[in-house]
Amino acid sequence: MRFNGKRDPYIFYVWLAILIPYGSICGLIYWQEKDLTPIFILGGTWLLLGILFYLIVKSTYYTFIDDETLVCQTMYVFKKTIPVTSIRRFEKATGLYAGIKMSTSWKCLIMHYNKYDELLISPENEELFIAEVERRKALVNP
Repeated sequence: MRFNGKRDPYIFYVWLAILIPYGSICGLIYWQEKDLTPIFILGGTWLLLGILFYLIVKSTYYTFIDDETLVCQTMYVFKKTIPVTSIRRFEKATGLYAGIKMSTSWKCLIMHYNKYDELLISPENEELFIAEVERRKALVNP
């Protein structure tokens, strides 16, 4: 079973927030130098950042490869494989989070697994995802 990442405007707002200092710097450079080259460089960088954010949003998902393993993946490259039996609990994220983040949404879950590990995730349907994890844990540990 595969769960896509939740999509909200959070990453879009971050992308727009980066536009403000980039736009200010571009305006200052043009005002002083009357040269458009730095504007193209900063604009291209901002555009590439937008493409990167788009790839993050489109490529984040959580899937079960068997009854015992959960795979969290983002950017088609970064994967985290977690045994379902090691997942201890879930809690709602209530602010800024410092740790491994495979989330595409501001409102997300902190998944606690192993003894001290945490992973920030944002499945599209959180209740169904948690129910599926609990169901698979029950299958492995009858």
